[in-house]
Amino acid sequence: MTVNELMERVRAEMGDNVSENLEKITAMTAEVKHEENAAELLEALAQFAFEMVPPEIQQQMEETTFVNGKRMDQAFGEALALVNGNKSAEALPILKAISDKIAQYFEEEPRKWYSFRNPFEYHMFRQFYPDKTGFDRAPFDFAHYLVLYAYTLMDAGSTREAEAAVKRAISFNPVSAEMHFELSEICKFVKNLPDLLKNCQEISRICTTPDRMARVCNDMGYFCQETGDLQSAAVFYFESMRLNPVSVTEAELTDVVRHINAMGQRFAPPTDAQIDEVFRRNRIIRYPNGELVELALGMKNEAQKYQRLDLEGLFTRVAYDLTNNPELKADLDRIDREIAAKNGQGGNAR
Repeated sequence: MTVNELMERVRAEMGDNVSENLEKITAMTAEVKHEENAAELLEALAQFAFEMVPPEIQQQMEETTFVNGKRMDQAFGEALALVNGNKSAEALPILKAISDKIAQYFEEEPRKWYSFRNPFEYHMFRQFYPDKTGFDRAPFDFAHYLVLYAYTLMDAGSTREAEAAVKRAISFNPVSAEMHFELSEICKFVKNLPDLLKNCQEISRICTTPDRMARVCNDMGYFCQETGDLQSAAVFYFESMRLNPVSVTEAELTDVVRHINAMGQRFAPPTDAQIDEVFRRNRIIRYPNGELVELALGMKNEAQKYQRLDLEGLFTRVAYDLTNNPELKADLDRIDREIAAKNGQGGNAR
């Protein structure tokens, strides 16, 4: 899709109600994210939305979401390009300005703004935090912005400031496993084992893919090694290999077993009951979390009821990742075919 084609569609769908128009544009941003030229399409939508609102709203937006005379997402794009070019020191002041702006306008209590990456994260949040009501979608992905800020702070040797930035990122999206993994890395770096354990416990509740849960198991293997519980460490590495067999984890498992043997003990492949016991003792939820499976299937059925193929595809993908159920894989293939037919071309529901 070209920018001109997108803008023709946008103008054709715009009405007289500014709020409704902005909702339509927000929906379009989700549609174009998977296009090859997504960056320029999203930029065009953002610029159109900005020009559409009344001047007084534009002024407010400039005050709250512009950094160094640019929209926050544009400034972040520049910082990201610098980081990717191994110039994190140059990106740091840009990201600090973004961080300061977020703190000034979007972190008041009680918290009102959140930045979920997709509808399933939104529904996970509603499920796990039912008392959190009356919140709004943040204008940009503040969680992502603050995580990159934390990365540049770590690169500059400012570990405490980096930890604070990651915790702020988590507060904007507490159901993102990726945000929590960043905190786990810092906990390991500073040897903060109690917080590492708490964080692993939290991530195990929100993991929607086996590779994420495998990473939790790896971090728990590290935790158990550091606390001297080598048998549990081996169990966690063993479970990680079952979920996502990679050479690094295999090497960790081999090393732990070698140490167990050197102590005159032995490690045998654990039974399912033994794995359950190690997880229970450390208060780690074993994959898949049944609560997430139920939520994904429920949202899949709701999306199907309202004939939202895009959402049905997303929720079905989550349910399939959690269960590996072949019936759900057949559903995914069917959704792909229906979307392709609807668009008159090849498509992907996820």
